[in-house]
Amino acid sequence: MKQTVTIEIIDSTVLQLLRNLASMNLVRFTQETNKEDELITARLNEVYNDEESSLDPCLMVAQTEAIDRENW
Repeated sequence: MKQTVTIEIIDSTVLQLLRNLASMNLVRFTQETNKEDELITARLNEVYNDEESSLDPCLMVAQTEAIDRENW
């Protein structure tokens, strides 16, 4: 009986440790992803400070005419 209780306690402790580890990894991944997103956004902002981001009017017309009309 005592051995079974001890194994259950160990299993419970290991499971909690694994949950904590998974949680810490998720937090770390989210933080790293946010940093990467911020760097990408900053770089795009640098590019679009100097470059026009709208489509050429002729290209816009050509794309609009190429799209099939759908009834919604």
